[in-house]
Amino acid sequence: MKNLNGTWLKIKTGDDYCRPEFIEFNNDQINHFDIELKSGNELSKVRTEWSEKLSESKYEFVNDNRIRIFRMGKTHTVLSETEFKTEDTEFATDYERIEPTKTDLESEKIEKLAFKAQWQNEKIPLVFKKVLDSQVIQELNKRMKRNGRKLVLENLQGTYFASIFENDERETLIGIKEIDEKKAILFGFPEKPYEIRAE
Repeated sequence: MKNLNGTWLKIKTGDDYCRPEFIEFNNDQINHFDIELKSGNELSKVRTEWSEKLSESKYEFVNDNRIRIFRMGKTHTVLSETEFKTEDTEFATDYERIEPTKTDLESEKIEKLAFKAQWQNEKIPLVFKKVLDSQVIQELNKRMKRNGRKLVLENLQGTYFASIFENDERETLIGIKEIDEKKAILFGFPEKPYEIRAE
């Protein structure tokens, strides 16, 4: 059996609207954790009431640090205003083991760096503490008294994350595997390649 030690980040897909979540394996239990800000940029895990049995779960290793857990759920399809159908469906969720970020830089220095990454033909700016929305969206947000989208550098157990906040709510965590002044290796993406390079 492969190594299940450590803390694992739930990988969100475009269909996920839940808050960031982590799991840990303890004997036959899969324990689920939320996170909260402890102090500065330091996150801490908060155990949820939800746990499940590993022995009753279907799972596979995608690689040494990525596991896919399959769970049963329901798919609801609306056929008309009065008619719908419900089907049992197997859903797959990936989790990636977090490891301390390889870096010689202090968090204050990392926050001042700016990189660009590319994911599925989309250029992603990696800039901390700045609003990422276009000028038009920023104007709309101002009218609606919303704070918009920004990246915040956060840390859990020595792993740095580029945390995406939308209107002051933590939405997604992008793990930073490695970072120096010239490049960053980012992980936690839902499809191959599961990690990308930002320069």
